[in-house]
Amino acid sequence: MLSVGLILAVLIVLGVLSNAFTVLALSGIIVVIGYKFKDLYIRAYIFYTVAFIVTVLGIVFYKDFYTRIIQGGLLGYSFFLVVMFVGVLPNKSVLARNIKRNRGMFSILGFIFITCHAYLHLFTSFGEINLFGLASYVIMVPLTIISFKVIRTEITPKDWFAIQKAAYAIYVLLFVHLFLVSNNENRVVYAVIGALYINNRVLKEIRK
Repeated sequence: MLSVGLILAVLIVLGVLSNAFTVLALSGIIVVIGYKFKDLYIRAYIFYTVAFIVTVLGIVFYKDFYTRIIQGGLLGYSFFLVVMFVGVLPNKSVLARNIKRNRGMFSILGFIFITCHAYLHLFTSFGEINLFGLASYVIMVPLTIISFKVIRTEITPKDWFAIQKAAYAIYVLLFVHLFLVSNNENRVVYAVIGALYINNRVLKEIRK
């Protein structure tokens, strides 16, 4: 499985993939890491620090080709895609169990990385502001704050699951945002991803 992650990393570095396939490749790498190293969340603060530094570098060097996956929000989208799809995997599968241990950390990392993309669009001439993207980011802020363990422990499980339902609004807004700002090739890929998610979510609800 690690060899698959390495191949995906090489393709990303070579820059031969479209944005949508870059998101899928990055998601694949995250899945491999989450599966092989299921206890990463124990050292979450280290990953948050690294992500913050990388995000700042992405903002400072936003014209650099090598930071494009940060600037364009691709890495942030990839973390959210993994968080999104692990929720529709069979609960008893080893893949789902391993990744779910890191799911909270992945969602926070997704927010940190996507902040570079949001900042550049809001405060620089990097590109136009998309209202759907802005709305999804605004909803992410409180959800990310309460996802930190120190705050989450103060919330009852019932309230926690109720609040997390807002994540579905983020997913919808993100997909609409991606669909609107992408070219036709990427739109097809995003449409397939969205359809697969909806299909698996419906099937999982039926099987409950």
